[in-house]
Amino acid sequence: MMIFVFPVCYCGVTTHEVPCGTDKDRSDSSGHFSCQKICAMMLNCEAHRCQQVCHPGRCQPCPRSPSLVKTCPCSQTPLTKLLELGYSERRSCSDPVPSCGKTCNKPLACGSSDTIHLCEKLCHEGSCGPCSLTSTIRCRCGSKTKEVACATIQKEEELVFTCEKRCNKKRSCGRHKCGELCCVNVEHKCLLICGYKLNCGLHRCQETCHRGNCEPCWQSSFDELTCHCGLTVLYPPIACGTKPPECKNMCTRRHECDHPVFHNCHSEEKCPPCTYLTQKWCMGKHEQRSNIPCHLQDISCGLTCNKTLPCEIHRCKRICHRGDCLAESSCQQPCVLPRPDCGHPCSAPCHKGSSCPRTTCTAKVAVQCDCGRRKETVMCTEATSSYQRYAAIAMASKLSDMQLGDSMDIGPLLTKKEMKQTRLECDQECATLERNRRLAEALQIDSSSDPFNVRSPSVYSDSLKEDARKDLKFVTEVEEEIKNLVELANKGKQPKRSHCFPPMNREHRKIIHDLAEVYGVESVSYDSEPKRNVVITAQRGKSVCPNSMLTSLIERETAARAPPPIAHIKQHSSNS
Repeated sequence: MMIFVFPVCYCGVTTHEVPCGTDKDRSDSSGHFSCQKICAMMLNCEAHRCQQVCHPGRCQPCPRSPSLVKTCPCSQTPLTKLLELGYSERRSCSDPVPSCGKTCNKPLACGSSDTIHLCEKLCHEGSCGPCSLTSTIRCRCGSKTKEVACATIQKEEELVFTCEKRCNKKRSCGRHKCGELCCVNVEHKCLLICGYKLNCGLHRCQETCHRGNCEPCWQSSFDELTCHCGLTVLYPPIACGTKPPECKNMCTRRHECDHPVFHNCHSEEKCPPCTYLTQKWCMGKHEQRSNIPCHLQDISCGLTCNKTLPCEIHRCKRICHRGDCLAESSCQQPCVLPRPDCGHPCSAPCHKGSSCPRTTCTAKVAVQCDCGRRKETVMCTEATSSYQRYAAIAMASKLSDMQLGDSMDIGPLLTKKEMKQTRLECDQECATLERNRRLAEALQIDSSSDPFNVRSPSVYSDSLKEDARKDLKFVTEVEEEIKNLVELANKGKQPKRSHCFPPMNREHRKIIHDLAEVYGVESVSYDSEPKRNVVITAQRGKSVCPNSMLTSLIERETAARAPPPIAHIKQHSSNS
């Protein structure tokens, strides 16, 4: 049985409980420990009390005793010198210490390491201050400073303040930040609870936040653990979180389908999907697909749905899908009803139950001139306005004839068929071709056998002609190579022939691409600069030589543009 005693401190004011015999070495005749308070025992002078911290043994003599005080309060002048000046001698500790009359100059608690503030009072007893200056004090962590009046600083501890800066260093766990204001700690210990799930998956770690993995769950079960069918058993003790044992027997659970079971007994709530191959209809009921796993429900055949939409005019264009095609009155396919003015489809979004809106027709119409050389594709609106101008001019000319007594039939000018046959106006080139045709008929020339048929429009662009004029020698070589390649492809055994030109600059490659397009030859550029080259491929039935070669056309045009020769003028003699 343990016995406790209550020893007294040295000053005899405080006691505490300790086991008996544990304070033998610290015992003193007047006490057993220091309570760290002011002793406050009456000194021998019987006028002052001890100001030391609770201490063993007797108290020191009174510090104000005349035998101990040898100088003035500021310690600058000895009392013997003051006695010579006429000051009275101190007889007891209660007598005041004479002042020398000088400035105190004792260092104050304020100031800094660079600047020391001194007491500005005259030599005096008691504490110094207050100081009239200001001090720059620094926070505990040393990140901020501020100016304060020295009069507000009472103790040396007040020279340091706490700033509002939060510590962003990691704690010992390596996950959380310290977060303490004006932190001066060297080691930032984390006091939070870890709380991570343990390996069992059921309990959480209750230790303080730490580095690395948590310790294994210490809880265990003493009940048997079986598989779902109960044929495989694990015997206790069983660690927390242990999964049921694997069973090699077939699954005995109830399944949605009647197909054979191919998976073993398991602890999961749901069975694996059935992979038995069956026949199933696609979502749109278009066809029955074979070799489909049983667990697949929505199967698409990849065909267009083609079901009639709610508008009863259009059909669904989506790929075979589940659910309804479209909601009621949400069809946005273009209307196919003919327009009353031109006969083209309406093309406005489906508007079942309402008349077609009056919109501009955007259908494309092919128009040509009377001779058939000029051909263009324009919008129906432009063709209609063009025909209206043509009809107005024709009616104006007919009206002028009616004034002379002729009759006029305006029916052909108002039919839809005529509006669809809107014509372009022939230009100067059309007139030139017509004149050449009549000249060929008059001279009985077969234009189809002429390799330089003037009626055939030039297949060479103006830019290609201009490039050929600049470098005729290069164009001649390339054109000869392409011509030979086309002839080999059309007459040889192989249906395709290829040729690779050496690396060349961009301008020459452009000439080859333009000429290959005229001959119907495929051209592709390979590699990067400066080794970029062109490979051409001629294909039988697709590649063909034009009626006239570009070099021949350039030479003929150059000869036609040659200036006329200068006429020779005979000089007559002065006698004639």
